[in-house]
Amino acid sequence: MQYPAPSPAEIEAATRVLFDEARFYRWFPITTESYEIFAESDRIGAAELRGIAERMLMAASSAKLQARLR
Repeated sequence: MQYPAPSPAEIEAATRVLFDEARFYRWFPITTESYEIFAESDRIGAAELRGIAERMLMAASSAKLQARLR
């Protein structure tokens, strides 16, 4: 079964939440001021963060669909 992919806006919103949590837990240096600065300075890291957020949204969508089918 194929699940609908999240929209770019959903991925962006989830990425920003994940970034804020990562800063809070100091996964990134505390001097990383904003997501925009991070994304510009570490394009690979930003792409990886977006990929994590996208996979999380797809897993949540899958779980929601499975719950409906039960």
